[in-house]
Amino acid sequence: MNPQSESAETYPPANGASINYWEDIELGQPKESTQTFSLTAQSIKEFALVWDPFGPHIDEAAAARSPIGELFAAGVHLLSILIRLSHTVPHEESASIAARGWDEVRFHRPAVAGDILRTRVTQLERREDRRPERGLMVARFELLNQRDEVVVSLLNNVVMLRRPVANG
Repeated sequence: MNPQSESAETYPPANGASINYWEDIELGQPKESTQTFSLTAQSIKEFALVWDPFGPHIDEAAAARSPIGELFAAGVHLLSILIRLSHTVPHEESASIAARGWDEVRFHRPAVAGDILRTRVTQLERREDRRPERGLMVARFELLNQRDEVVVSLLNNVVMLRRPVANG
């Protein structure tokens, strides 16, 4: 299945797998990524050189003079890791349509070379949508380090299909 070509009209999937609709998603149960990301000085520098060439992200001497005192990852780098790892969180096939946006994006602490990062996702609430066949699912996404400290958090808002009403 190619997620980029998936549309609302293709649900349920052609392979016969069951689908979790907006009403089916279990709230309040945190789930963690099955993969981790080991942050290295090289990965911090390579990302920052292209996307955020701020001195303390690309140069150890500049980083040593910063309040952090060592090389640390750019926030946009950490967001990229968070989202990549979120795709390894165990979940059932769902009737997700599209992301509506992020709220409350927070950078709680720096991530530095040697940190081992993972993602935790907790479905928090369902919200009605203006279209009756859709609903909004709000989930907390957290990037954690090896000490179980939250590095980055955000609320992810996803538009989902609601369970079809049987014609009858």
